[in-house]
Amino acid sequence: QTLTAMKMAMKNKLLEQRAYTDAHTGLPNKGACEALLRDQDTIVEPTACIMFDLNNLKTANDTMGHSAGDRLIMDFARLLRSVIPDKHGGDEFMAVIYHTSKTEIEELLQSLSREKDRLNSNEDQIPIDYACGWAHSTDEGTCTLQMLLDKADSYMYENKQLCKKRNLGSHQETQK
Repeated sequence: QTLTAMKMAMKNKLLEQRAYTDAHTGLPNKGACEALLRDQDTIVEPTACIMFDLNNLKTANDTMGHSAGDRLIMDFARLLRSVIPDKHGGDEFMAVIYHTSKTEIEELLQSLSREKDRLNSNEDQIPIDYACGWAHSTDEGTCTLQMLLDKADSYMYENKQLCKKRNLGSHQETQK
């Protein structure tokens, strides 16, 4: 009975891991994020939430095929895993980083940008580009993780609009 119970516990743990992990990227999936966000406790330790949105994924899918878009998603997931430590919970990606300062988040985002530029220098690489926004609990007073996510999401969309305007502006410049 003990052996059967141990086997069953291992199977349950594996099923739970599969239920909360994206099979392609190895990152926590939407279900894992929803479980995290159901916790309505007030954040008591310095915590940051970063939202990422891949730019031009639709263009990659439409012009190079869905396998190219899938590669772009996988490449971005690897980029995130290489820069954001595993101990943190992470077309849209979210990272929740506990016990952190604003300075550490800024350094992490700079490191992510440098790594993106390094990967994009490889000619066979589909260029990775993203918009991001982040919020830190010390800026929000009393808040929950959902409130922090909503603020980061809002900043990410502002950043995405700025990126589109910049790209449109440079596109217009080249047309003149």
